[in-house]
Amino acid sequence: MNQPDLGKKIAELRKAKGFTQEELVEKCNLSVRTLQRIESGEVTPRSYTLKIIFAALDYQIHDTSESTASWFRKSTSVISNWTGQFYHSLVDLFNLKTNTMKKVSILSATILVLSLVLISICTESKAQKTTDVMKTIHASNKNYILWFNNGQIDSLLTQFRDDACVVAKGCGKKFMQDFFKSESERYKFKELSIISISVSDTIAVEKGRWVISLNAGGGVFTGEYLTEWHYSGKKWLMVNTISDSK
Repeated sequence: MNQPDLGKKIAELRKAKGFTQEELVEKCNLSVRTLQRIESGEVTPRSYTLKIIFAALDYQIHDTSESTASWFRKSTSVISNWTGQFYHSLVDLFNLKTNTMKKVSILSATILVLSLVLISICTESKAQKTTDVMKTIHASNKNYILWFNNGQIDSLLTQFRDDACVVAKGCGKKFMQDFFKSESERYKFKELSIISISVSDTIAVEKGRWVISLNAGGGVFTGEYLTEWHYSGKKWLMVNTISDSK
């Protein structure tokens, strides 16, 4: 549900419960101005803010990150279709009964290119073993929790590249500084655990699980995240991250 329908829904539920705006914000630890802007459709609340509001109104909703999950499902479907088309094209390419000379030329050129790529990778690759990368990122996650929970945002940002992004929210050091400062005032991390890591040369993609506890009310929420890491200057730095709350 998007704005302004979302704001209208919250206003309807609040009135149905007999709450004034002041009474509702007390339960949610929000300002009256913030609730007014949400109900008027001026701003879209963050997922955990929305969950707090609906919880106070005894209203059950599906995960507000459903659009993100849908995006992942659609991407998987597109990749699957592309893989099927590639497979059929590859089978046809190896069928030398038709267009023999043309296909032999294509195969020869492909094999040559692949050989050169493999040689280049073997001689210049600086990739680290997945287990070593996992240990490094695990240590980084421990520092992430420590610095975030203590409000040490400058220290936290040393784990990000200067042009890093929180996907669908913003990019750049100034944005990240303001974003994490605001977030740290709302909740604390209880856990950041790695589910899996894929490593290719100087790029790693981490899939993990987070658990947070709200500063107000102590509510606990969980979710999953994807983070892209780049190895640069003898250090792994975060470049892109996206979160999918449960």
